Amino acid sequence: MTTLLGALLVLTYYFIHSIVRRMTKKSEYRDLFPGALELMILKSLSWRPMHGYALAQRLKDISEDYLQIEEGSLYPALQRLLKAGWLKTEIGLSARNRPVRIFKVTEAGAKHLEQEISSVEKMFAGITRVLTLAGQ
Repeated sequence: MTTLLGALLVLTYYFIHSIVRRMTKKSEYRDLFPGALELMILKSLSWRPMHGYALAQRLKDISEDYLQIEEGSLYPALQRLLKAGWLKTEIGLSARNRPVRIFKVTEAGAKHLEQEISSVEKMFAGITRVLTLAGQ
């Protein structure tokens, strides 16, 4: 299990750095696998419900500025997750005491997140295996 975790960390490092090299293009999310943004949103919101701007800042901070989540990508993804029933919203207050939509993960969203994490772990395990054994 430790070997798999180490391989995942190495693969994640190369994955993020390959994105950074291509971030000079405006469409950096084309470099992410389908559903990656939604997965990161669900995982972040399962930690703590928050409004869109706070979520974008959280993703930016966690990724050490490798991921710049633009409104044109974030809000449509949030709408897709709401439509799928994986998120719900309520009105809250921002740090500046302004009304904001707070996004929360639903029970169905938590189940979907669990399934997606399992799927991504299997995908990375397969990629790691190929990268490890392809040259032998």
